[in-house]
Amino acid sequence: MSTTLTELELATRWAMSPKTLQSWRATKRGPEYRKLGKKVQYSLAVIEDYENQARTNVAFSGVDEILLYLQQTGQAELEQIRAACLGGNKSRPQIQNHLYRLTRCTPPLVKAYMVAKDPDSPVMTVIYKPCTDDAQ
Repeated sequence: MSTTLTELELATRWAMSPKTLQSWRATKRGPEYRKLGKKVQYSLAVIEDYENQARTNVAFSGVDEILLYLQQTGQAELEQIRAACLGGNKSRPQIQNHLYRLTRCTPPLVKAYMVAKDPDSPVMTVIYKPCTDDAQ
């Protein structure tokens, strides 16, 4: 088995376009790579480290505040979190991204549940709750 991946192999592994990897290299993002002439190689060990870091990294601005708020309230909707955390200055998509990362990290720190807004309405909303050690 090879210890390196080509650009096409990595793009296939991550289900993305090779153009995305090219863009990342041009903007100094993504995993480390080696370039010999026109050939780009990614070390498999570096790729696996990068994947593990991406999967477990929740050290982003605001995570502690969001987690503390959810621990204090027990549960909250997106708009409640948005109003109470980070000075209310983050956009709805930014808060959704934070919450998405908290639900997808390993181990998950937050769980998302769909619930009816009221018993007589078909309208649903997402409720976020902190994960507890026994629930993981």
